[in-house]
Amino acid sequence: MKFFLKTIIIFSILVFSWDKTEAEHLKQTNAGFLSALPKIKKHKMKNDLGILYIKDELPVTVINASISFGKMYEDSGNAGITETLTTTLSIAGTASYRGNKLYQEIESIGGDIHLSAGLETIEIEIKVLSKYSDLAFNILGDVLKNPVFEDEGLSSAKKLVTEKIMRGMDRPDEIGVLKLREIIFCGSGYGALPSVKSIEGINPQSLKQVWKRFATGSNITVAVSSSMDENDIVSLAEKELSDIEKGNKETYGIDKDKIIDSIKSSSGKIYLLPMELEQATIYIGTLAPAIKYDGNYALYTMNYILGGGSFNSRLMNDIRVKRGLAYSVFSLVRNRLHTGVFIGFVQTRNESVSEVLSLINSNITKMCNDPIDNDELQWAKESIKNSYIFRFENIEDILINYLDLEYNGLSSDYYENYLTNINNVTASKITDESKKLFNYGLVTVVVGNINLKNELSSLGEVVVLSDAK
Repeated sequence: MKFFLKTIIIFSILVFSWDKTEAEHLKQTNAGFLSALPKIKKHKMKNDLGILYIKDELPVTVINASISFGKMYEDSGNAGITETLTTTLSIAGTASYRGNKLYQEIESIGGDIHLSAGLETIEIEIKVLSKYSDLAFNILGDVLKNPVFEDEGLSSAKKLVTEKIMRGMDRPDEIGVLKLREIIFCGSGYGALPSVKSIEGINPQSLKQVWKRFATGSNITVAVSSSMDENDIVSLAEKELSDIEKGNKETYGIDKDKIIDSIKSSSGKIYLLPMELEQATIYIGTLAPAIKYDGNYALYTMNYILGGGSFNSRLMNDIRVKRGLAYSVFSLVRNRLHTGVFIGFVQTRNESVSEVLSLINSNITKMCNDPIDNDELQWAKESIKNSYIFRFENIEDILINYLDLEYNGLSSDYYENYLTNINNVTASKITDESKKLFNYGLVTVVVGNINLKNELSSLGEVVVLSDAK
């Protein structure tokens, strides 16, 4: 843990040394704490599988294998296949490590293995003492090359995934955001909404087809932190992973025009999902740019001011602090490889829904039309800058950050230049980017009592939704 302490000390010194110009200060800040982080080394195998390596001082090996396939690749016909696939794999195991043996082998040496289904990637994380690295890579190789997708394991997985879906339908915060994304993204990718029907349609052959297509060298990056030397790690990777088929580089697509048309046609309407609750959950959202968009620094700063900056953000201050109308309120912007999303969230009493929704909309209108004053802008920049180091809080964060760079094709100096780009954001740039972001309108979803229909009708056409079961 020495290098993390060193990082914090260096960062603290730099943050509170203000005798230099702001530009010099930011440059030194970035160079200071980033130079204290362990260096990332890259290796490309002949089958295009990428290896990222970080030297660790602790006698452990952490492997994070990322496969370019996830929920963003789904549509209404196969929604939930990513979750079902990873659940099946965790139950049935692999050819050499069937069923529980997959976990027993790792746990018997004090290690851990975890499979997860993300929006853009499937992640396989294995942690072991460094002396067991050969076993870890052997298990990883068998997971990637020889997963078991058979009826028995799939049947159990489908039950678990279906139960999870049913539980989610009873949670207003979960079903609300899923419905919002479904409307914005027309039921595909970000908006693919799993249902009992879509899960029932998954079979072993469909899982095998997905794995054969996507679990290939061109779509896999393996990030490793270890006390073992780089050459030894690369040798283990070559031994266990070199016979993985190269395949073709795959990614998901989006129909931006269709999404924009959906937002425009839905804007001004209020989608009400009836649930007998004492409080209402409000979601608003719209399309946001892809991750490489130059204006994302301004959008990130804008969102921090609007609803991302905790108690000092406008939505929190206006809705909760001043008026006491909300239990929870925030906004976020998520930028991904080919698309992004803006989402605002509030939970409030049923009788306050119309007032709260009006306050959200008025704050967004103000963000588009009224310049941000310098004090508020500087507060946001300082807060972002001072919290930046926590993106690199531990070695697993660092691995994930660099996996993100690889997946998104971002430049190697992205993190080094991040704070400088935030510092270059101006009030006028925030106004310009806000207008672009909200230009197509906002989709609004309210999860609450059916009696809210009459009250909400004063704000727009109310469309009553049915559940997704």
